[in-house]
Amino acid sequence: MPRRNTPLFPSSLAAAAILITAPLTAQQTAPPQDPEPRAQKQEELPEILVIGRTEDDGVPEVPIGWFGSRDVFGPEQIRQTGARDLNDLVQYLPAASTRPYNGGEASAPSFSMRGLPDDGLTEYLNVLIDGVPASPLPYGWTAFSFLPLTTERVYAMDYMRGGHTVRYSPNTVGGVLNFLTQPIPNGSSLDFRSTLGSNDYSSTLLSYGQTLDDFGYVATYVDRRGDGYRENGGFDQQDFNLKLRWQLGDENWLATSFSHMEDEHMAPGGLTLAQFNRNPFGNARPENLFDGFRSVADVVYHDGGEDAWVEGYGYLSQSGRHLRAQRPHFGAATTISDWDDESFFGAVGMRGLYETEFAGMEHEIYYGARYHRDWIPSWKLRSEPYPGGASTLTQDAEFAVNTVSLHVDDTFHPTDELLVNLGARVEWIPSTDGEDSVGGWKFEDQYFDVLPAVGASYELADNWALFGNYAEGFRAPQVWGYAYTTKPKNTLKFEKGRSMELGSRWEGGSGFSGSVTGWRVDYDDFGVFYSGFYENLGKITATGADLVVEWDAGAVTPSLEGFSLLSSYTVQDSELKSGPNAGNETPYAWEHKAAWMARYQADNGWYTALGGTYVGESFSDDANTAQVNANGNLGVNPGRTIWDARIAKLTEINDQIELELALGATNIADETWFVHSRGGFFGGGQVAGPPQQFYFSAAMSVRF
Repeated sequence: MPRRNTPLFPSSLAAAAILITAPLTAQQTAPPQDPEPRAQKQEELPEILVIGRTEDDGVPEVPIGWFGSRDVFGPEQIRQTGARDLNDLVQYLPAASTRPYNGGEASAPSFSMRGLPDDGLTEYLNVLIDGVPASPLPYGWTAFSFLPLTTERVYAMDYMRGGHTVRYSPNTVGGVLNFLTQPIPNGSSLDFRSTLGSNDYSSTLLSYGQTLDDFGYVATYVDRRGDGYRENGGFDQQDFNLKLRWQLGDENWLATSFSHMEDEHMAPGGLTLAQFNRNPFGNARPENLFDGFRSVADVVYHDGGEDAWVEGYGYLSQSGRHLRAQRPHFGAATTISDWDDESFFGAVGMRGLYETEFAGMEHEIYYGARYHRDWIPSWKLRSEPYPGGASTLTQDAEFAVNTVSLHVDDTFHPTDELLVNLGARVEWIPSTDGEDSVGGWKFEDQYFDVLPAVGASYELADNWALFGNYAEGFRAPQVWGYAYTTKPKNTLKFEKGRSMELGSRWEGGSGFSGSVTGWRVDYDDFGVFYSGFYENLGKITATGADLVVEWDAGAVTPSLEGFSLLSSYTVQDSELKSGPNAGNETPYAWEHKAAWMARYQADNGWYTALGGTYVGESFSDDANTAQVNANGNLGVNPGRTIWDARIAKLTEINDQIELELALGATNIADETWFVHSRGGFFGGGQVAGPPQQFYFSAAMSVRF
């Protein structure tokens, strides 16, 4: 099928394109410093951060010699976006996009990375919260019914791609996205923030923490609610987290964390074309509802310093979900489908690092082992006549998967300029099984694979390096699909992918820093639910390039002090390589995407930010249907350009108290935009994106 002739930038961005040439994700790279022996630079390579961090640790800085693309979005950038939803926030990352799926996006965001399949469920990305999986089941159910983290608790974002993802699994072909939450303070701190906005949006954050001698803690509570921008689209969330850390010696500590989140939100689903034309923010399924919770506890014991250390860790998660949805999805409802499930996952493991000398070179050996278990003791579906009547049990299922993972990688310098990393991950699933005593389906399967990875960087100068990497990853068949497949239950294939990168990173003169990366993803046997049943469709190949740049204008002239530009641009081509629609574009895989932000911070505490995103058009199905159908779930998803703005005043009341007042708006041009959603439990159709919305926030920080 002929490719769409999509412009590099929409016309509304033409004026900005000259100034904005790289990412809002700001690489957080430090300014050039005095040269140091390159052997020491190995110690700077940052890891995915977990609990136990203190305020002194800050956020990772991506060194020039890092051998994969990685972007860290720090606390300053997080605050200045003014993002109220995680969809708004993640949109600023390079190669990342988000989209509305069922009208409940304030609670259930959807992330898509690097041209991989996107059915609105965030299934091809390893999403972590302080290093712990965010999915209800990391192996068997990666999709979010709700993301167990409020936007207000996000302290920083760390998005890693490339060879180093061998340390994490599964679902790493699209990368690893780690949401960092507030670290434990050095002294004593009290933080309060309240936000009010359009559509009765309100959120309140209260956090208190302190460190006393060898013991530190921080407790955070968020209440977040609103009516949503759709009719009957309200949401209500409570999010609590407690972190504790004991310093047991000079080089060993124990940290633990407990989180609990409760969520209730309406999920209007999509609209038919006629319904959308009458009211794009209407709700044809007012009975659709989700409510649930997630509790998670994790613990880390650390022993050792920079040159050698070992950690033991464990985590346990419980999620409960209750969903109600009208049936049929289109037309007058005749039944209500009622869903209840309880999902658990737990793991115990160890990881460590030690240095040794071999063949005349210093080697950093990073290693780890983990036992992980997913299980669902109860997942029931009932059908109820609408508007009332006795219910019928249609499913009573249970599921379990046991996994053993081993990984090791070696980082070394063959020469002063060249850094090499070689590694591999073993994934063994000795058993995955499930059954439904009502529906009658039963399955069992197993899996074993060795997933290699290699990365390298070459420093051309202290402020310029080349890098490249190759890594493999996989994804297990999803438990929700076993009841909806036309194939024998043990023939659904494990999906496997390979990612490759070649790029360059620099910290240059005139205040510029950034990276450019060319990449390719090959993905086999991807599983989808496009046609009403679960199936492996075949192979996808996606190629693209990311440009990421930050400019500190004050480095050019003192008259521009406080002014900076951050931006990213991604071009990609994602194509179905097999199956009945081989040669077509991958659904929801746009060709062009950009993100940008211009910031100015004055000496008197005033600062402003003007930013936005552009996402190009895409198809909504693998047949690349161009004409919108009557149900609104097929057709071309138009491109969109969304601008955001924020102005704030930071005032130091005294040496201990800071007060910030801010006014902002999202989609300031009030652009009407939409996508065609394929469906899911709550029903597909044409789904509107958020309109223009305003907010006001007040924040106070007290340091004792």
